[in-house]
Amino acid sequence: MAVAVSESSKFTLSLKSIIAIVVLVSSFVGQYAVLSNEIEEAKRLPQSEISRSELDLKLELISKTVMSNADKLNKIENQVEKIEERVYELK
Repeated sequence: MAVAVSESSKFTLSLKSIIAIVVLVSSFVGQYAVLSNEIEEAKRLPQSEISRSELDLKLELISKTVMSNADKLNKIENQVEKIEERVYELK
């Protein structure tokens, strides 16, 4: 199915197709302009206010909290096991 294209070939577009192409191209150009403006605005915004040391401190606090919760959970599990043993002995 080879199609030969030469100087004598005719190519026709309906008015509906031309309008669709124009709308499609203009929407791409508009989106590009909006995206470019947003990128330029983002470049002008101030840098993040969180320093590396502050981030490290927050991560350390989160880590300590997780470990503390793990210890508390282990204590609760031990208490539940003791209660289960006592209930079993009462039966």
